[in-house]
Amino acid sequence: MLTISKSLSASQAQTYHKQDFASETQSYYRQGNAIEGEWQGQLATRFGLSGAVSPLEFQRLSEGLHPATEQPMVRSRAAFEYKNADGEMIKSVEHRAGWDATFSAPKSVSLTALVGGDDRIREAHRAAVTEALDELERYTQARIGGNHPAETTGKFIAAKFEHDTARPVAGYAAPQLHTHAVIFNVTERADGTTRALQERGFFESQQFATAVYQSELMYRLRSLGYEIERGKSGAPEIKGYTQEYLDASSPRSRQIREQLEKTGRAGAEAAEIAAHSTRDRKQNLTAEQVLDAHRKMAESSATSRKRSLPPLGSAPNSGRSAERAALKPGKP
Repeated sequence: MLTISKSLSASQAQTYHKQDFASETQSYYRQGNAIEGEWQGQLATRFGLSGAVSPLEFQRLSEGLHPATEQPMVRSRAAFEYKNADGEMIKSVEHRAGWDATFSAPKSVSLTALVGGDDRIREAHRAAVTEALDELERYTQARIGGNHPAETTGKFIAAKFEHDTARPVAGYAAPQLHTHAVIFNVTERADGTTRALQERGFFESQQFATAVYQSELMYRLRSLGYEIERGKSGAPEIKGYTQEYLDASSPRSRQIREQLEKTGRAGAEAAEIAAHSTRDRKQNLTAEQVLDAHRKMAESSATSRKRSLPPLGSAPNSGRSAERAALKPGKP
């Protein structure tokens, strides 16, 4: 599914890029090098952005500057403090760098790709993300200002970063295939001038982009021979997983859900607040520690549900239980 964050300030975007988006600790299944990221979008092509996302280009765009020339593309202002009429210190709003659009694969898909070792599923996820972002881009609008309505431009710049683990909960970083797509706060009008984005169109088309991602992913998974069933909100789930294993492999989701129940709140905004308030401290886990924990989780669930598991060696698309498949990775 697709979730879109509140707008990120320039400093927030740059911090996330350094500590999260491009950090090797967010992709344990190919740890060793920093995540370089990838550009997407018609405006990215227009500005000659392709291949890996460099820190300098990311920084400039987050500040509203042209990635090559450093020329201002949108009005930008630095945050400053001032006293209001009551004598209270107020901090002004910093330049909005953009929004984090995150595409998350269904849990069974993440487990099959990562613990089960089928890299073709990562490729299917990437293709589905690309397709969904292409559709989302069509709803890009320029903020004109005053009483003028926003102008549809259909052009943006996005920097994509693929991760394969969720934030650790009690020392366990669950397998979770997802892609952060930072959509920068700039677009180009028909006359060639650049403007800040009117983000409303993204939020209004969020469900549509989610449907595109899920539909494309389902098509590609079936093409690989997997048997698919409809999960929550229409998400494509690979058959063969016990609910016990799926729940055990989703501690972060459970943590956020429990926080929402505790506060009595609901909705996307409340979930985002709950996610930030329940984050565990970052831990320097090694790839071996993370992968070993994933294998032990699969083994534990397979042992506890031993009698209910279908035999290995069944038909390619039979949806054999990944609790066992994860212990002996195989492809359909």
